[in-house]
Amino acid sequence: MKKAVLFALIAFISMSVSGQLVKPNSPKPSLDGGSGYITINEFATGYGLGGHTTPYSKGYFGFTSLHGYQANEIFLFGAGTGLLFYNDGLLIPLYLDMRVRLRFAALIPYLSGAGGMLLNPSDFNAGTRMFIHPSGGVMYTINKKLAASVGAGLQIQMGANISRASFVTGKIGVAYKF
Repeated sequence: MKKAVLFALIAFISMSVSGQLVKPNSPKPSLDGGSGYITINEFATGYGLGGHTTPYSKGYFGFTSLHGYQANEIFLFGAGTGLLFYNDGLLIPLYLDMRVRLRFAALIPYLSGAGGMLLNPSDFNAGTRMFIHPSGGVMYTINKKLAASVGAGLQIQMGANISRASFVTGKIGVAYKF
């Protein structure tokens, strides 16, 4: 009888302890869906498509910073700037961006449309260009205020007396919701 009680006590204690190791089904965090200020800082790179004889057409790398307003879980719009180092020099983007989120969970796919100007500080009048940049990607929620993002797209830039150049682009960054 003592062996049976001892065995039952050991079995009960071991099941109680092992049951505590199992994590409860807690929901995965999602980025705060309420309206408010959001910033997205990204490292960007682009590889030129077509001929590379035109200045600023071979490729670039740099970073951008978007500051915007998240209207709701779906729409985000804002303005951004940064530094892009091309094969022929530095261009400074000034752009507007709108992002549409397709799903709101821990993994958030999005579509983005950006457009603006690429300012050339060494030749402001003749070297400034306009650009459009449609892209898409995903954001992975780290917690309610922080998310990591990765995306790809196509950038087209053009200017007065400048040949058009196209780039396949990639971005990786961090979003912070205030």
